[in-house]
Amino acid sequence: MKTISIPLFAAAAVLAGSAFFASESQAQGCVAVRGGACLGGPHIGGEHGSGYLQAGDWQASLSYRWLHSDRHFVGDQENKTRFQIGNEVINDSHFFDLSALYAITERFNVGLTLPFVHSYRTSWYEHDNATRHGSSAGGLGDVRAGVYAWIIDPAKNPKGNLSVGIGPKFPTGDYRATDTFYTTNGPVIGYVDQSIQPGDGGWGFTTELFGFYSIMPKLSAYVQGSYLFNPENDNGTPTRTGRARGNPFEQTMSIPDQYLGRAGLSYILWEPWGVALSLGGRIEGVPVRDALGDSDGFRRPGYAISIEPGLSVMKNGWTFGVTTPVAVYRNRERSVADERFTATSGVYRHGDAAFADFIVTANIAKQF
Repeated sequence: MKTISIPLFAAAAVLAGSAFFASESQAQGCVAVRGGACLGGPHIGGEHGSGYLQAGDWQASLSYRWLHSDRHFVGDQENKTRFQIGNEVINDSHFFDLSALYAITERFNVGLTLPFVHSYRTSWYEHDNATRHGSSAGGLGDVRAGVYAWIIDPAKNPKGNLSVGIGPKFPTGDYRATDTFYTTNGPVIGYVDQSIQPGDGGWGFTTELFGFYSIMPKLSAYVQGSYLFNPENDNGTPTRTGRARGNPFEQTMSIPDQYLGRAGLSYILWEPWGVALSLGGRIEGVPVRDALGDSDGFRRPGYAISIEPGLSVMKNGWTFGVTTPVAVYRNRERSVADERFTATSGVYRHGDAAFADFIVTANIAKQF
């Protein structure tokens, strides 16, 4: 079998992996892209002379993602008035993903991700509409599993390859989490906002791809994409937003699809420790309509496009990566509920959503 020099492409793959395992950040505050949506697929950078995990190898990974969202957009226009008034909605979310990957053969891998999350949200409108109060939720999210395959035989590809994967998403996360809301009539227990519910309440499946190509010594290109299909419609959980906005079409929470795309370049700075820098582009979001099934209920569709710098280190079976996607474009699209309200009432409706300026993702992994 042809061996593959790790530095030729491992940096690109590991840098991608730092967000690969660190959830589909997905990940822009009120546009509820949850953690764990992108399991990761085959790891690059084995210890046996090739760049692939060998049959029988394991890889364990712990990933972390943090975001702080407070900038409101309607379409791609920021609503700065909310800052001036002080009634912007603020989400702080922390995602922790535990992942395991097993190589059945050098070409086929299986994996599992257990995502955990804790989020804290403050707002006016969910409470007495005059004073800022907070609500929170946390715990296990929606567990994901995956089966992955390299398209081309690894033994025949010293410069590049493409991995594809598919697997189920289980509704293990709480989608009816509650907290105390301080209304004009006093404290009441209610369901927290969709953006901080640990789960979405639906069965689904994720499709993924990851590719790399060695352009020249020390310089590699990578591409990654995933799409979470959620065919179920809504989960029946009432929304406070729907009541506040008086929209009869968004009274329960939708179970939306979500997606992620990334591409960029990675350059090896120091081969002995596998130190590399990367720079790429990233898009992630929630579509207006699901690819399969109906799209009723309340959702905040939209997407963010970011520039994503990163740093990775790889040594003795350990890998560490960190990326910081910085948003350069944000767009809160009109939802199906917005469109239906406009059509039936004659009053134009286009909801807003809060986005983060940047996200921090970090990943540490060990091969056994």
